[in-house]
Amino acid sequence: MFRERFHESLESIRMSPIVTISEEVRRRAVDFEKSGNVMIRFQRGEIDLRTPEFIVDAAKKALDLGLTKYPSSGGEASLKQAIIGKLERDFGVTGVAPADVVVTYGGQQGLVLAFKLFSRGAGFSPVWSTVLENYAPYAQIDFEQVPLNEDFSIDYDKVEAAVRGRDFFYLNNPQNPTGKVFTREELETVVDICTRNNCFVISDEAYEKFVFDGLKHVSLTEFDQENVLSVFTFSKTFSMTGWRVGYVVTRRNEKLAKLLRLGGYTQTAGVTSFVQYAAARALDDVEASERAIKDMKAEFDRRRHALYNGLKDLPGVQVAKPQGAFYMFPNFGEVIPKGLQGEVRKKYIYELLIENGIACVYGACFGNYFTDHVRLSYSATPVEEIEEAAARFKRIFPTRAAA
Repeated sequence: MFRERFHESLESIRMSPIVTISEEVRRRAVDFEKSGNVMIRFQRGEIDLRTPEFIVDAAKKALDLGLTKYPSSGGEASLKQAIIGKLERDFGVTGVAPADVVVTYGGQQGLVLAFKLFSRGAGFSPVWSTVLENYAPYAQIDFEQVPLNEDFSIDYDKVEAAVRGRDFFYLNNPQNPTGKVFTREELETVVDICTRNNCFVISDEAYEKFVFDGLKHVSLTEFDQENVLSVFTFSKTFSMTGWRVGYVVTRRNEKLAKLLRLGGYTQTAGVTSFVQYAAARALDDVEASERAIKDMKAEFDRRRHALYNGLKDLPGVQVAKPQGAFYMFPNFGEVIPKGLQGEVRKKYIYELLIENGIACVYGACFGNYFTDHVRLSYSATPVEEIEEAAARFKRIFPTRAAA
């Protein structure tokens, strides 16, 4: 029998707990739904809306044109130009060259490549679970979690202390799992701290288009700094999760872009040609794009209000209305029985909710802090199901105060 000696970068990665929870939800839903009630799923960040038809049509046209050969390393010229045009339209960013843009298999590959550049990193907690379970161990990153304040504001002293001697700071805006949208002032302060400490910033801007209440997404590409990498994806903006296309934008740093391009070529040799053609169409057809995004935002906003209204008056539950993305991160600490500790406490609300047909992700999946919270994703939950969930919440919690 061969002695198993595999590389620790693969031995140490773990399946995302969100995937594991989703598999458990699928199993438990079979028994729960025998009663005629639906299992309401808030656990995944998968959008249930269709990819806009004009993008699907562009992919079909690309296939008819024979765009099925090897793609250009780092991205096709047409898609890069479309991305450069988008950056100027949306953020007023000029001076980005095609060499500054690297097209990737989804934002996920862009983030993996960015993490692979470094050895020591930090980032806010709570943080998307994949960063902890996959990116950091795969890239063999020593990753330090910097807790946000209870209201999800920033403690800049903690940021300053964390980035000393670190290679990068990971910043997700709008944020998963909280739905927080960082202000320009907050972003400028974090970038300034990192710059003074010779630290890069990996800016994950996956939810850039889903910002509510009259706010506007501030992209770190606007700052024109050589220590910033901004990672984008078509997955959320255009409901193209299965298409696997994203991109990384750098500024004034030729070596950074070159290394990302080489890493991307080594991993996949480039993003599928006909998908790139469709992605370029998504950006170039501004009118169709804006119409599709407006419709998606309106639907998510309806869901956001419905879920917030179902949670805000629950006794002992604290919840902030998210300003971006499609997640809510309420704190159930006051309704968890006193004396519960460890794994039992971490999973108490999760178990209580799933027993009542509501699936969520418990807060410990997102780092060492905020473990009395749960994440509720309304990316694939229609308003009528959210309203049913609200009715279930009200039945569950009025009589369940901490003893």
